Amino acid sequence: MSIFMFRQYGLWGRYTDLYPNNDLVYSVGVNKFNKDWFFAHVTRNVGNNTYEPSTWQIIFEHEHDIFSGNYTLQLALASAKDSELQVRFNNPSINPPHFTTGLIGGDNSISRHGTHGLYWLYNINVSSDHFMKGKNIIYVTT
Repeated sequence: MSIFMFRQYGLWGRYTDLYPNNDLVYSVGVNKFNKDWFFAHVTRNVGNNTYEPSTWQIIFEHEHDIFSGNYTLQLALASAKDSELQVRFNNPSINPPHFTTGLIGGDNSISRHGTHGLYWLYNINVSSDHFMKGKNIIYVTT
């Protein structure tokens, strides 16, 4: 067993290799998390040591009428390093976002120690006004 077994330097950089032009799009009920989900939500390397935010889309169908009230989105993060995560519902450009973590993290787990980090759990109240019967999209930007 190598002392570097848990150090996977630069593994997060593969995101740009796997998604060179567009960010991850995950369709609930169609895609499989173990092959279609990237392990880290990171910024996109656009060259010259320049990084831009990436926005993932989670697409799901709501087959029934939307009941008035609040829904809860639970968002669990395994780690963060000087990041702000923003969540939007069915509108990728609404400003301000429906939810933001604000600037969080300092554990450096993405670049140094990919198998451990501080755990963050958010329970996000979402008004039923943000959803519709049929196709819905959750936009997650970092």
